Amino acid sequence: MPRVPLKGRFGGRIATPDLYRLVAAGLVMIALCSGIAGAATAWHRSALTSDITDVSGPLSVGAQELYRSLSDADATATNAFLANGVEPAGLRTRYLDDIARATAALTVALRSAGDEDAARLTVLADQLPVYTGLVETARSYNRLGVPLGGAYVREASGLMRLTLLPAAQDLLESAQRRLLDAQRGAAGLPWAVLLAGLVTLASLLAAQVLVARRTNRVFNVGLVVASLIAVASPAWSITATGVASRQLEAGRRDGSALVALLADARRASLQARADEALTLIARGSGAGFEKDFRAALAELIGPDGTGGLLGRASSQAPTEADRAVIEAARAEARRWSDLHGQVRRLDDGGDYQQAVRMATDTGPQSPSAVFGRLDTALEAALAGTNDRVDRHAGHAGGALGGLGWGLVLITLGLVGAVIAGIRPRIGEYR
Repeated sequence: MPRVPLKGRFGGRIATPDLYRLVAAGLVMIALCSGIAGAATAWHRSALTSDITDVSGPLSVGAQELYRSLSDADATATNAFLANGVEPAGLRTRYLDDIARATAALTVALRSAGDEDAARLTVLADQLPVYTGLVETARSYNRLGVPLGGAYVREASGLMRLTLLPAAQDLLESAQRRLLDAQRGAAGLPWAVLLAGLVTLASLLAAQVLVARRTNRVFNVGLVVASLIAVASPAWSITATGVASRQLEAGRRDGSALVALLADARRASLQARADEALTLIARGSGAGFEKDFRAALAELIGPDGTGGLLGRASSQAPTEADRAVIEAARAEARRWSDLHGQVRRLDDGGDYQQAVRMATDTGPQSPSAVFGRLDTALEAALAGTNDRVDRHAGHAGGALGGLGWGLVLITLGLVGAVIAGIRPRIGEYR
């Protein structure tokens, strides 16, 4: 077949074989760019889902455990102090367990903390021994029956509330932001991949039209195969990332958002528990602690017991099982509010010893037992919700599994199909 020249844009001439070579080179470059974009997107999103399950998710759970342990240690220490002399063994054990868990959570968090989080953790690491020292001093005075112990336990609680818990709260919020950022980053339609796929497909169709006009052949098998591959590649990417996006969005909506509410609810309940004890420890001068108790309880269940954080959490619960656990917690919180009112009436009526006995009682209907059931319900709700976040992230990771390397192989197949389609046409001019 004779060589058919093509007039160039600037008066030069491009022979048809050279034109085919330019078309083939252009298609290969477009295919490689499209494949690189798709594989990079797949690997990036897969890394984000791995971060959720391996780093940001566990960091969020660890921050929750750190805050809970510190709050519970403060509430337990103040309640233990109400016992005149030697505190109940159960409360002492619970306090020591809380400190041990807080220390362990602090150590784990330090391993994966950024600069800002490391500064918060340094505050916690420096001040936690100070707090425990104040508690032990208060405990020693209390065992000796010296009233000065009350000042030390209030000082310890003040250090916890003004320094330790704010740092732990900042760490928790930072961990939750990191988790949400990872969820958002791994979700959404991969527009770059879609655009690259459309450009690749349009280029292949244009090349087929050019070759058909010059060879009088309707189809070029290699280019047809390349076009089919060009359709399959973004289709797989969009399908896989779409499934992953739905899973991550479900994890964010039904998991992370609910975790934030439940973690705040647990914080409010533990703060109220400490305030309840501090009001009695103050012996007539605890109006400020009682006000804080009422504010924390209103935050937890609302002024009328039907709203607050637990009301919002119940309305956002994705399943009946989740809702049932949250409603159980809310019922215990309302029962606790009623019992607290009885304690206050005794104390305000001048029967301080009876008020303390009621507050420190361990019977099944005592304030301590009711709060224990409230805390257990919140713990169960948080555990289930955190597990949901991990489960959805795992499903998202499964949907993206192998996508990156699969796109690399598909791209190589597309390049091979282009060469196989164009090379014989070039050979016809030799």
